[in-house]
Amino acid sequence: MNERQRTEYLSALGVTSYMPRFCLPLAPDPVQALLPPPVDAPQEAPRGVSAVMAAAGVVTEAPVVADQAAQTGMDPSPSYDQQVSDVGRVIGSITAESRVSASAPKATPVAPPQRQVAPFVLSSWRLGDELLAVDSREPGVALPVESLFGNIARALDWHGLESERNKLRWPLAENPFAAAAGAEDAKDTCTSWLEAACARKPVKSIWLMGVPAQEFCAPVAMTDAVGDWEGVRVVFMPSLTELLEAPARKREVWNMLRRLYPEQTRR
Repeated sequence: MNERQRTEYLSALGVTSYMPRFCLPLAPDPVQALLPPPVDAPQEAPRGVSAVMAAAGVVTEAPVVADQAAQTGMDPSPSYDQQVSDVGRVIGSITAESRVSASAPKATPVAPPQRQVAPFVLSSWRLGDELLAVDSREPGVALPVESLFGNIARALDWHGLESERNKLRWPLAENPFAAAAGAEDAKDTCTSWLEAACARKPVKSIWLMGVPAQEFCAPVAMTDAVGDWEGVRVVFMPSLTELLEAPARKREVWNMLRRLYPEQTRR
């Protein structure tokens, strides 16, 4: 196949040929392409199919077929419709061989929107290697939660242990131009925060106090108020704010602590 035939085949298939006007950097030396041999001008083919018929070899062979038909007394060359049909079959076969089967596009599943979470604050207290308490607080609520937690620690005789305080605000950063943080983001952040705190200094018990702490910080799925996470006791309790707003719930919490820590509450 010479260069002209190659170009006509590509044009018939709808492929655009590109040839740079100058030698590109780092390109190999140009080589003269094979050109067709000089022949007499062929008969003018019907407009619109000359390139296709020439590529298929129909036009160049038509005069030879006509001369043979005249000498043998046979009918002349096929009609125009027949030629177009033959060319269509040739181009169709070429297209079928060169066509790349495109796989059907896969539908990308769209994740449902995350449930939005109201801002909250988590306050944590660490008492030696005994306890890591995480309390849920609402921003802007001023209640003596520190005094109440100190009384609980004194009742368990943990007030003399080395203590450490920390705080986590959600969302981590207020950005009016970004999408609001959802429940899944809060779960990932708070759970990672709790696991990192326990990995740094292991404890025997974890108290998750209030709905935000229980929903977003629980390291395991909880089906009861008390669970186990790799040998660490996890306890669900009301938040200190709830205990201050509803003092009658203190008895419920104290009875649960006496059942879980009989030695510390023996007095």
